[in-house]
Amino acid sequence: MKPILAMSLAVVLGGCAASTIYLDLPLDFWGKGRPETRQLTADIAPVKSPMLRRLRSMQVKNLLDGEPHRLRISRVGNGIRVRETDGCVWTRSHDWFAPSDSFARCGTSKNWHTAEARVRREGSLFPLRVGNTATYEREAVSWNGKRSTRRTRCVVKDTVEVLRPGQGATPAYVVACDDGRVQRTTWYAPRKGPVAYHEIDGENRVRDAWVRID
Repeated sequence: MKPILAMSLAVVLGGCAASTIYLDLPLDFWGKGRPETRQLTADIAPVKSPMLRRLRSMQVKNLLDGEPHRLRISRVGNGIRVRETDGCVWTRSHDWFAPSDSFARCGTSKNWHTAEARVRREGSLFPLRVGNTATYEREAVSWNGKRSTRRTRCVVKDTVEVLRPGQGATPAYVVACDDGRVQRTTWYAPRKGPVAYHEIDGENRVRDAWVRID
């Protein structure tokens, strides 16, 4: 799943016909890559725990290129292992919103395509409720010995209905996570788990975006 390249937008100023300003705006400026949502039309059920043990393989539609992909999920210890279509594999032990504690063959970074990490959590998002926050500190070591520490803050921002292809409206909690470099938003539905995902970098370029179609 590849990031979207920025586009140039020409704006002609009123009263200055000869003046044109070119703004480099990411395609996500128009909301590309985000699932279609609407206000809730019914009460949303509570989510008391991460539900990781219930998650299985998920069929998703890439919102950047429209192609279908499968996320294959298996249990490992008290968490999960996820294998993406492109071969990227990552594990997560705490809950779905925590940073991964290992990943392999992910992305194009020379140093950080494969790494192991230790993740510590402060606070809890569960039971999911608008306003709940949690903070995660991840100490990672790359495959070639480089080290990095990053702090991620997540907050339950809203509740909406996600309009999924062939699935109708799905009530979901909107959970936003920010580590200062990457912003991740997950739409998480009771009894279903994640039903949509959106990720951007520090320049508002979309790095990943999908909606479940199963």
